[in-house]
Amino acid sequence: MIAARRKGERALMAYAFGSRRRLLLILAGVVSLLLARPATPADAAAFEEGVDLFQGGHYRWALEKFVEAVDRAPRDPERQWYLAESYRLLGDSTAAAQAYRRILQLAPQSPRAAAALRALDALGEPSHTTFQVAFERRGPSVLVPGKVNGQLIGYFILDTGATFTSVSRLVADQLGISASGSTVRLATASGTILAPLALVDELEIGGAVARHVAVVIHDLPNVPPNVVGLLGLSFLERFRVNIDLTSGILSLESGQ
Repeated sequence: MIAARRKGERALMAYAFGSRRRLLLILAGVVSLLLARPATPADAAAFEEGVDLFQGGHYRWALEKFVEAVDRAPRDPERQWYLAESYRLLGDSTAAAQAYRRILQLAPQSPRAAAALRALDALGEPSHTTFQVAFERRGPSVLVPGKVNGQLIGYFILDTGATFTSVSRLVADQLGISASGSTVRLATASGTILAPLALVDELEIGGAVARHVAVVIHDLPNVPPNVVGLLGLSFLERFRVNIDLTSGILSLESGQ
């Protein structure tokens, strides 16, 4: 009787372990499906609109849509390709080269990668120039003065964790910067919001100039009036960046 009971207990434990293992496999499958789910219609809409504008020769408008599309699916080499081509056709070889290189990282064996290599070869390597910008410290924040479209507008807070550079609504209104309906998701202290996306023709920090820079129009909470936004990766990724907190110098090297 004891042997039979122990045999029954072992069988029950084996069944329970198998059931738990099957449940874990099912849950893993569900998670995999969620992570691999195809782009939603909303995610695809910006890209499709961009392609239509691109094919119609409206490259600047197309660029704004491709920036939004890449933000929604940053690992899609097809979106990166159209982003790169828009920059190239607008004459921004530095930004185009960055997008071509992302294609090589994301899909090195794809036909787009081969085309990206040809495009990089045709662009050549831009010359290296280093700009040194004196910054101010305000508590933990690093502040740098900036110009938008040639006008000195105030200080930006350096934020290497922000995907996009931002400008306040007041600055956007003063300079006539307006979005064409594109939006991006921003994580704020009060939660995730949708913010208008726009392109500025030129953003300059201490002589370092980037053209066709994607910015979001968003008011930062609790900042002085002369702080007009964040300086994020949509500008910083055009340069090799070094911050020397001892000397108070931000170095921006172009032609990376």
